Amino acid sequence: MTTTLRPLDDTERARMLELQVAPAQQEFVASNEESIEEADDGDHCVPFAIYADDRPVGFAMYALDPDDGNYWIYRLMIDQRYQRRGYGRKALLEMLTLMSKLPGCSHVTLGVVPENETAMALYRATGFRATGEIIGGEVVFRHDLSAIG
Repeated sequence: MTTTLRPLDDTERARMLELQVAPAQQEFVASNEESIEEADDGDHCVPFAIYADDRPVGFAMYALDPDDGNYWIYRLMIDQRYQRRGYGRKALLEMLTLMSKLPGCSHVTLGVVPENETAMALYRATGFRATGEIIGGEVVFRHDLSAIG
């Protein structure tokens, strides 16, 4: 099964609003509706639909953070029906490859709610390392993109 990132057009937006994480995970990530609204509020966020072949399975978004000038993965979510199938890992690797081609993007940063152990394991397994920082209650991770491309 091929996992791809698709830019959000009107059709993709509607499909993303149908996707949700499990109730126990809702405190870990903003809803797709909130994320799409955030993307619409400024030009620094770049949202994507995550597809497994022709099926929408998740949502991702990166941004060039206007506060610190770093590239961040702001969102990565897989719908509760499609979790534990490798889509999150494949989408994350696709996102890192895409971001490695952005001008001035030598590393990617992201934040994780400490209780989200599954996400932390995924990020560590794909080359992210904790920076020791906590921002907004989230553990900050960074990935050096020099080996990707």
